[in-house]
Formats: sequence, C-alpha cells, structure tokens
Amino acid sequence: MPARDTPGRQPPRSLQQRLWWAAGTLIVLGLVLAAIGLNTLFGNYVEVDMARRMQGHLDDLLGALVVQPAPARLPAEGATNGASAPDAPEAEDPPPSVTLSREPADPLFRRPESGLYWVIWLPDGTQLRSRSWWDSIPAFTPPGTQAFRPGTDLRVEPTGPAGEPMRMWLRQVHVPGLDEAVVLGAGGDATHLAQASASFGRSLVLSLALLGSLLLLAMTLQVRMGLVPLRRLQAALAGLRRGERQRLDEPFPAEVQPLVDDLNRVLDDNEALLARAQAQAGNLAHALKTPLTVLGNQIQGGQPCPPGLLQDELARMQRQIELHLMRARASASAHQGRSRSALDALMPPLLRTLQRLYPPITLTLAGHPEAQVRIESIDLQEVVGNLLDNACRSARSRVTLGWQIDGPHVLLTIDDDGPGIPPEARAAALQRGTRLDERGAGSGLGLAIVVELLGLYGGELSLDTSPWQGLRAQVRLPLA
Repeated sequence: MPARDTPGRQPPRSLQQRLWWAAGTLIVLGLVLAAIGLNTLFGNYVEVDMARRMQGHLDDLLGALVVQPAPARLPAEGATNGASAPDAPEAEDPPPSVTLSREPADPLFRRPESGLYWVIWLPDGTQLRSRSWWDSIPAFTPPGTQAFRPGTDLRVEPTGPAGEPMRMWLRQVHVPGLDEAVVLGAGGDATHLAQASASFGRSLVLSLALLGSLLLLAMTLQVRMGLVPLRRLQAALAGLRRGERQRLDEPFPAEVQPLVDDLNRVLDDNEALLARAQAQAGNLAHALKTPLTVLGNQIQGGQPCPPGLLQDELARMQRQIELHLMRARASASAHQGRSRSALDALMPPLLRTLQRLYPPITLTLAGHPEAQVRIESIDLQEVVGNLLDNACRSARSRVTLGWQIDGPHVLLTIDDDGPGIPPEARAAALQRGTRLDERGAGSGLGLAIVVELLGLYGGELSLDTSPWQGLRAQVRLPLA
C-alpha cells in the first residue's frame, strides 16, 4: 500500500536531486572562485610585467646620463700678470650640464603621445623628457626626498598628455658631478592594463562557462549512472512485494551489496520465524488435541468426568499452552537480537531459590564477574533453572554452577554428584518427552525444550561426566 504524504509536509527530496544540487553548487562556487583568483593573478602579472619593463627603461636612462662640467671661467678685464682688477665683482661658476648619451631604444619614446614616456628632473628644476610628450609638459613633480627608499622605485599614478591615467615609476639617484639628486621617471598609459584585464576576464568567463557546462553534464551523467543500482534494487524489492521472487540474488556494487546482504538476512529470519510460528501453532494444536479428545469422549459417553482426570487433562493443557507461549516469546526475543543478560546478577538469586527447595544439597557458584550473554533474562533463568532442578533432584550432596569466557562464547557448566547418565543414553535424554528422573512429577520442561530455547539464541547444550562421576550439563551461549 503506497505511503501517503502527511498533510502540510513537503515530500522528501530525491537522492538524485540532493546529489545534483550539492555537486552543482560546489562546481559553480569553485568556478567563481577560480575566475576571481585567475583574474587577480592576471592583473598582478600585468602590473609586475609593466613594473619590470619600466625598471629596465630607468636602468637605460641611468646608464645614458652624462654630466658635463661647466667651461673654465675667463679672467676679468684689466687683470695683468695673474692679478685681478681692484674692486672687480667675482662672477659665479656656471652649473654643470646634464645630457643623455643615447635615448632608450624603444621607438615608442619617439612617437608623440604613444603611451610610453620618460622624464628626468634635474636639480636646477629643469626637465629632460621623451619626444612622446610632444609639446606637453608633465603636470606633476616628484615627491620629496623622504618619499624615496634606497634600492626601491616609487610608483605614482599621474595624468598623461591626453588626460589618460598613467603608471609611472620614479627613481632618485645621486650622479657624480652633481651636488643634488636627480629623479628619473618612466611610465606608460594605464588604460591598456584595464583593457587587457577586461579582455582576459571575458575570455576567462567564456572558458569557465564552457567548462562548467561540461562539468555539470558529466556530473548529471555520473549521478544517473551511480543511482542505477538503487533503481535495480527498487525493482527487485517490488518483485519481492509482488511475490515474484524470494531473495535478492543478483549481484550489486560493493557499496550496495552489504545492504542487499542485510535484506537477505532479514528475509531469511522472517521466513524462519514464520516457519517456527507455523510449526508451533501445529504443535500446540496437536498437543491440545489429545486432552480435548479425552474430555469430549467423557462428555459424549454421558458419564460424569472423574475430578482427577479432569484436573490432569486441564493441567496438561495448561502446561502445553505455557510451553508454546514461552517458545513464541523466546523466538521473538531471539529474532530481535538485542537481548543481554549478566550472569553474576541473575545466577545468585536462582541458586538461593533452589537452595530453599533442596536444603540437603550444597550449591556453590563460581564464574567470571563481567560475563554477559546474548539471551533474554527470563529465558536464561528458565534454561539454567531447569538444568539446576534436574541436577538437584539427581545429586546426592552437591551441585556446582560455574561459567567462563571462551572466545566469542560463554561456557556455563552445571556438575552434580548423582548417578549420571550413561554415554549411550545421553542422546536419547535430549529427545522430546524424556525425563532424567521418573520418580516424581517434573516441571513439564524436558531437555529437548532447553535445547530448543538455546537454539533460538545460537547456543547449544551438551552432556558429559562431572568430576564426581555424576552428570555435567554444559551450555554454550554467545557472548554479548
């Protein structure tokens, strides 16, 4: 019967949609971050490349810089024999001249408004500049000496001859022959930097958009192909629901196969549980058939039913009902697989109860204090209680109960000093209806039922000879 959506609750999003949105979001986010990072790296690269070229032009300017000393001053008129004329004013020496032995080799420096410029500021306030300035004069002046750091060029962003933004690198140098420093400058139009970044950004966006489309397509195909085993599993489960198959026998990928194996184990457990339930129902019906037949014959015969017979048959029916109810409960508990019982907490009260029932018998207890077994507490008490009851009824003076951990199991041992059971009769003692002691009324639970209860929890019962030549009943149960 298909599940109905709860009113007011949105239907759950499919696994394919979750994978697609998660992968798609990561892909888009990764591409956006890649675009930002690559565009920033490209801008930095263009900036560094321009700085490197301008530094090379500054080196060329510095290498071509020539300082010519001023010509020697002539003696004043009227001076003879090296003596100056009296009261003649003393003229100042002209400053040395600064020229370039050669211009930088780049032809753009010689083309007017080419976008590549150089300029030299001399100590006397004059300028030497490239032909590319044409008839314009740089409208900016270099900063003061304190703005320069030794070994580092200073970058400024002035305005070019046509009003365009510029990037210019300045260098302050001290030239022999000059008392003050000279400032060299080389730079270019910064507009092409923005144009180059914009062009690179457009190409980058188109490339990443194409890459993102291919990645999304590949991711969609991968998600669809990856979910094919789940669709196969869904179809197989639909076949199970329609009764077309009993198990999931086809192979699945390694990631899905554990789930399929667990489903097969659940199916096997359910099948075994159903078979046990059917068998127990049949056994109960068969067990109740005989006492009902006896009582029915008494009623049909018209004779009064003896009280003893009625009491015996009713007690027989009651034992059978309790027995099958116990089997059903134990089967359900074992099927859940979450049972856990601590031996050191359950066994001492059980021994005290049996000690009161059998005062002449000495009961002793010894076992691992932390041992826990995978069985329901009430079923463990039923199993051990019946084994101890049989041992106490057969023992002469003593019975011991002990347990020890043996790998993934716990070995629980019950020894008595009674007559024991011959080895050839031990197998028959485990059959249904066999009692160890025929001298009195039993509890109605034979060793066969104990074996059946242990089998539900993956345990087993074995009979052997005790150290006092009596009977040893050894129970093996899975360790919890």
